Amino acid sequence: MQFAFFISIAIIVIGLLLPQQYQVSKSVKINAKTSEIAPYVSDFTKWQTWSPWEKLDPSIKFSVAKPSSGVGAHQFWQGRWGAGEITITSISESIINFNILFNDEHIASGIIRFSPQQTHTYVSCEIKGEITTPLTGGYLAILNQHILTNTVELGLNNLKTTVQLRVTDKGNKNDSQSSSGKN
Repeated sequence: MQFAFFISIAIIVIGLLLPQQYQVSKSVKINAKTSEIAPYVSDFTKWQTWSPWEKLDPSIKFSVAKPSSGVGAHQFWQGRWGAGEITITSISESIINFNILFNDEHIASGIIRFSPQQTHTYVSCEIKGEITTPLTGGYLAILNQHILTNTVELGLNNLKTTVQLRVTDKGNKNDSQSSSGKN
């Protein structure tokens, strides 16, 4: 009985001391131009082609508000692990900023950066958030960081595959039209 009491106290004290912030940052090299990648990221109707969430949670349901792309674009979801929404807050040639609201409680901010090179583009995604729930916030921040780290990495790899396949298919069509004399 005394042991259980000390374990309970330890869990509470550790929970109070854990940082409530989390940060995830991942990147991937995609053999495509920024102009070929950005439409898949800035338009929520195209997220289903690369987003890993439906594979991770088959019960998840998405709805996209109008506009579906650009600043103010909004996507909602409801799934096994809760509900949320994501909103694009600003877009430039090389950056897409967004906010995520998890379960009407916790807000995270994110940024997707495009760093074009001569033959490819580096795409990076960073998400930062804080869970201010007393006692459990630190534990939930650790869990969120773990889940988001794996999900962001998988999503970026899916984006890479999706875009590179489309670019390759497009190149093959152009090559076959050129060789057959069609333009």
